[in-house]
Amino acid sequence: MLHIHNGFSSTKKGRIMKYLSHRLSAAMWSRVLLLWITLTVGALAIGGVALWLGGFIQSNTRDELASQQITFTAADKLSDEEKQIPGMVENAGLPLTTGNQAQVYANLMALHLREAADGAGYPGATYATLGAIQRELRAKVTAATDAKDQAAIDAAQTELTAVNNLRNTMLTGSTLRGTLLSAYGWDNVATGITAAGVVVMVLGLVFLVLFVYELRRGHLPPTEA
Repeated sequence: MLHIHNGFSSTKKGRIMKYLSHRLSAAMWSRVLLLWITLTVGALAIGGVALWLGGFIQSNTRDELASQQITFTAADKLSDEEKQIPGMVENAGLPLTTGNQAQVYANLMALHLREAADGAGYPGATYATLGAIQRELRAKVTAATDAKDQAAIDAAQTELTAVNNLRNTMLTGSTLRGTLLSAYGWDNVATGITAAGVVVMVLGLVFLVLFVYELRRGHLPPTEA
């Protein structure tokens, strides 16, 4: 059985080698060369554009992050909760310049927003949910004013002021978080585009090698006497 299998493999290998050494006609050989050179030019062009585009997006994104002049808190000043954020300790004291750092800082801001809501007595509150609370407190202020109850007016107005401040904080923090997360996304998209560009460029070089190989080998049939 092994002998038969080896014989079959040898026969198949011989057929393959005979096929590879087959000399093509001039027309077919020209088409093969045209195919390889077309693939080479196309791959190199697409890869070059991808590299440029990836570099352009990443450069703009990181320049914008650097312009914000955000610096992570030093490690010895971080709270225990802040240290639990992935990447926070590793970036402590460093300027924020990359998309991955932007994600870490966005998570830090989310923690601070939760702490602000807890401290104001509205745990789990968001910018949207605080709007309903504002309307209720304004109604209380109006009712106390109509009743001419100064103590109730002062209490409701104090609580309303605290909610207004908290909602403004939520708005500012959420806006900045959205910007940071957007930068994180675009920075990683740029990295992916650049990586894809490198792969396509490598393919282009492979196609070029195949073109040169075919050109130097020559598949034209010998000239008949």
